[in-house]
Amino acid sequence: MIPDLGVIIAAGGSSRRYGEKDKLTEILGSMPVFLHSIAEFSPLVAPGNLIVAARSGAIEEYKKLAAHYLPQVSVVWVPGGESRAESVCNALQALPLTSGVGAIHDAARPLATAELLTRLVNRARICGGAIAASKVVDSLKKVDGSGKIVCGVSRDNLYHAETPQVFDLEKYRLAYKKLTDYQMTDDAGIMLDSGFDVEVVPSEQWNMKLTSPEDLEKLHTVFTGEKNVEK
Repeated sequence: MIPDLGVIIAAGGSSRRYGEKDKLTEILGSMPVFLHSIAEFSPLVAPGNLIVAARSGAIEEYKKLAAHYLPQVSVVWVPGGESRAESVCNALQALPLTSGVGAIHDAARPLATAELLTRLVNRARICGGAIAASKVVDSLKKVDGSGKIVCGVSRDNLYHAETPQVFDLEKYRLAYKKLTDYQMTDDAGIMLDSGFDVEVVPSEQWNMKLTSPEDLEKLHTVFTGEKNVEK
């Protein structure tokens, strides 16, 4: 356990890109998608320091599912806001810690491990902020309004931002106090806008985000081990 670690699970999305179903309640392996990160991270977190921000229309269902699948896990539930940043802000207000480190994680990334979170915590203690990320390996092209390629873009030093993202908690709270654009979707960007340094920690694992039904099929292959899936 890490006594001064607070973990916020962002589960307030609308799943519009997924379709009619709530992607977070889809069954992956032995339980719904959103519960995997809760189960994985909870051994690192003291009671009261694991906060889940869920949209108001789903929070009661999520509570029931958590009580059924993870009855031993202590979770603090808060209603999400109109945006991701508002949801995180609500969760920060419910987090009792005033110092230490705070982690934010998307519930739609069910494969992130406690080992990855621990590496991020250790790095954030040194530099103030650290995010999981994977190096861009595909060729990148810049296009104009009609879709015509203008030029190639070097992929050197480019990374896909992922979660968890971990920050010095005092700086994290200060960044949210200074926040004016609640449409920002990335906590690292919020920290950078407040003048705080954030570093990348390679995730070195399959840490995809569930966005489409096709993604769920890929995640299932990881759990069942039926075939190799390209990252």
